Amino acid sequence: MNTGLQDAANLGWKLAAAAQGWAPDGLLDTYEEERHPIGRLVLCSSGAIIRLAMVESRAGRLARTVLGGAALRLPPVARKAAGTISGIGIDYRHAPRAQDLTLRDGGRLYEALRDGKFVLVAPEAAAPAIAGSQDRVVLAPLADAARPWSLVRPDGHVAWQGGSDTLLAALARAGLTR
Repeated sequence: MNTGLQDAANLGWKLAAAAQGWAPDGLLDTYEEERHPIGRLVLCSSGAIIRLAMVESRAGRLARTVLGGAALRLPPVARKAAGTISGIGIDYRHAPRAQDLTLRDGGRLYEALRDGKFVLVAPEAAAPAIAGSQDRVVLAPLADAARPWSLVRPDGHVAWQGGSDTLLAALARAGLTR
């Protein structure tokens, strides 16, 4: 179910951008590039889980219980397993999932994403860069001004990170300038 929801989130904002006429060339083509490997991962991991659950031999069940239990007590293994099963730990090659952050107004980044727009996580001084594009991107100033600036896609993945020197180019690549 999580995979289907994430498929819809990925394709939805891209279709909206194309339908509204501001999608950069090739944006819709990135859907398969980003989501096909995730589908393959989900099929492989769910198949492995089912095969482990269906082990019939007593020795196999004992090995699964002992080895699996020991492995899942290791925090990195437990985090990876939970992230893969839930889908939250899955990143795209060129667009990692954005970490939820506290914003200057006390809100959260993921709350700011609820409107289906890009979110520019940057100081208030970046506001002129998105002037005229507020229908597609919203500015969300950080509580921690030392963090790098980020442009977060409507599906919660990072489109760009940098500073004021590369912001305008990043906005243009995403089709967010007028």
